[in-house]
Amino acid sequence: MLTTLQIENYAIIRSLKIPFNEGLTAITGETGAGKSILMGALSLILGNRADTDVLFDKSRKCIVEAAFDIRGLNLQAYFNQFDLDYQDDTIIRREINEHGKSRAFINDTPVNLSTMKTISSFLVDIHSQHQTLMLQNAGFRLQLLDQFAQNHVLVSEYRQALHLWRAKKSDFEVLRQRCEQAALKYDYNSFTIGELEKADVQSGEQALIEQKIKELSHAESIKSHLYNAAMLLSEQEGDNILYMLKTVQNECRALENLGGEYESFLQRVDNLLADAQDLSYEISKKSDNIEINPELLEQLNDRLDLFYSLQNKHHVRNNEELLALLETLRNEVASYSDDRGLLAEMEKETAQLEKKVRELAKRVSASRKEAIPALVSAMEDRLRKLGMTESKFDVSIQPTDELHDNGSDLVTFLFSANAGIAPADMSKIASGGEMSRIMLCLKSIITDSMYLPTIIFDEIDTGISGETASKVGQMMQALANNHQVIAITHLPQIAARGQHHYLVYKQVVENQTYTHIKSLNMQEREQLLATMMSGENRTETAVASARELLKSSQK
Repeated sequence: MLTTLQIENYAIIRSLKIPFNEGLTAITGETGAGKSILMGALSLILGNRADTDVLFDKSRKCIVEAAFDIRGLNLQAYFNQFDLDYQDDTIIRREINEHGKSRAFINDTPVNLSTMKTISSFLVDIHSQHQTLMLQNAGFRLQLLDQFAQNHVLVSEYRQALHLWRAKKSDFEVLRQRCEQAALKYDYNSFTIGELEKADVQSGEQALIEQKIKELSHAESIKSHLYNAAMLLSEQEGDNILYMLKTVQNECRALENLGGEYESFLQRVDNLLADAQDLSYEISKKSDNIEINPELLEQLNDRLDLFYSLQNKHHVRNNEELLALLETLRNEVASYSDDRGLLAEMEKETAQLEKKVRELAKRVSASRKEAIPALVSAMEDRLRKLGMTESKFDVSIQPTDELHDNGSDLVTFLFSANAGIAPADMSKIASGGEMSRIMLCLKSIITDSMYLPTIIFDEIDTGISGETASKVGQMMQALANNHQVIAITHLPQIAARGQHHYLVYKQVVENQTYTHIKSLNMQEREQLLATMMSGENRTETAVASARELLKSSQK
């Protein structure tokens, strides 16, 4: 249960520390006194977001700290899950600095808002007018029905299967689109592969062909120049290089015996002569190999034109890039074949997962339908206790093909306040006061089926008064037998039911307004209840009536 709520520097609260006890606690105060501010501060503990607007003093941080006695709630596993120190007396704290940055702590261990929200959801349930409006939300109605039917494990199993199916379905759709795109390019890719394979492009081939074309295009000129060069290197007697080098060799050999530098001259001439002879041989050989072949030249030009055409067509610069393109296209075609096989397997897996999800959805739906008679009976019993003796309540479940987070059901709460009128959609026909009472009944039933230590009713008494208000107070009082109940109310009939009573009020000090809260003793409660019943000009009769109301309510 909530044992203490401490608020520092929040809205118009400078500093408050509020102890809470077991049973029913009533909180009252004039409109605008700050009751909603208390709930706003508590909502920070529940993980709601906040900004610097909540700071009373913009130069200091805001702190909201709540202490809970969590013995018997079996929350150790959740603390272990989030790597938190478990303590029977757990403290949850939220800090917001002057820059709007928020920090959260559980037992002095920093946590994120998601963790704080998860842990606090096991500790506090706030029921407000806003939540009453949520009865118009189909998902909220399903959650209420599932809580009553205790479908937690079954719904969790369904959602896990739904998550897997959605993920697989998403992957399948991505692969399907990829296959569709690949299919559109498959024929083109296959044709291009055939075209490139037929061309039989080889790496480095283009440079060789270009060089060969140059030779064939100038074959006669090359052959003539090589012939002339070979003649100049001839060894026959005359005006040629080899003959003259041999003559020089003979002259140097005559001086060889003189040694030293003369031997060096001979060696160098020998080297020149050997190089010249090699060169003469290679030139002669090259000259002999040069052919004048117009047909081969034409063939090579055609081959080169093919290269240029393919390169221009596929926007590449050379044959190496053509070969890289061929490899890419081969991989794409192979991948398409693989993807088609994978797509068939994934389609089968997706269908199997969908079948499992729908089977689980049917099981959830069956469990809900099974729980409806008990819920209807419990609701009508509580509605009668609240003075709605002729009211009828029912639950309609319509199956749909859509699979959403809560299954495939569309749930409608049906209600009729008068005899002889068939129940219809509650969200369309119930008044505000009736909706509040319906929600109270639902909450009282659901909290009986789950262990939630602290329930807060935040001004749900809109549209009710008199005997109905008294019966609402009785129902809250009955809930307080098993839960800690905190009721923020404007009605004396409900406030009188509280075992504990706090008054929220505003005070002006040095032109600054502050919100305060105080615990009332029995005499103060009598005076306050009398004022709530008759206004500021309370009479002795009003005080006596308040005393009697308080006395009868506390029995």
